[in-house]
Amino acid sequence: MNIPTLPLPDHLEPKKTTRSLAASVRIYFYALYNVASTGFKEMLVSVGNKDAKTGNRLFDRHIAVGMVKTAAKEAKDSETANAKDGDIYQIIVALMRTNNIGQRLRRQQYKQLTQQQPAE
Repeated sequence: MNIPTLPLPDHLEPKKTTRSLAASVRIYFYALYNVASTGFKEMLVSVGNKDAKTGNRLFDRHIAVGMVKTAAKEAKDSETANAKDGDIYQIIVALMRTNNIGQRLRRQQYKQLTQQQPAE
């Protein structure tokens, strides 16, 4: 008895999803964050424009997004390299929040640090 089967395609291309973008950005985020010489961490450290490296906190974050995209280009990851800057920025913000270094928490800590009375 011969049972007919339907043919399958020879090759499948992975679908682009925000979940796969998040996984890719996560890899580059941790790699850049943990290497001291990249300057990536310095672009994320500011809590306002006064302490921003470039004078504008959001522009610092834009440079950090550029660093992620550059790392993706070097790794030949075209999906991440060609992703929208805003999508990568949102993922970076979420990663910072999940690692307890989010903007709101850091602002509270900065406020406590700057408003402490000096020890006598």
